[in-house]
Amino acid sequence: ASSSQLRCLHTSKIVLSSGPSFKNILQKNDLPEDVKQKIEGECKDMLKDWLPHGWNENDKTEDLSQYKTLTFLLMVGLTFGLAFQLWYRPRGVEGDWARREAFLELERRRKLNLPLVDPNLIPADRVKLPSKEEMGSDFKIII
Repeated sequence: ASSSQLRCLHTSKIVLSSGPSFKNILQKNDLPEDVKQKIEGECKDMLKDWLPHGWNENDKTEDLSQYKTLTFLLMVGLTFGLAFQLWYRPRGVEGDWARREAFLELERRRKLNLPLVDPNLIPADRVKLPSKEEMGSDFKIII
């Protein structure tokens, strides 16, 4: 490979507060020098007080647009992602409380010689079960 075909790889970008330089672009065009200076001046005025965000070093509008779009999407994604995680997280502290309450209730029932699970928790007259004819002869009840 000849030296003209090799390209340098830079891991960091050189960012100047004056904005990107268009000298390379202007040198490759056959424009009069005063037109080149006018274009360079207009570009510097357009890009004054602009520090690229890294999305596009040559187009201020596209750079800001992509930066704001990605920032918005990240903030919305992180906010709703965090809310989703908090809403659907496994219950840690509350699960311990429920288990502790269950053990206390079991101990209370043992001390009073009550059944551990009350068979009449729901009164039998309120439970509506289908008849054997409605379930059919091939329906198996698994207890």
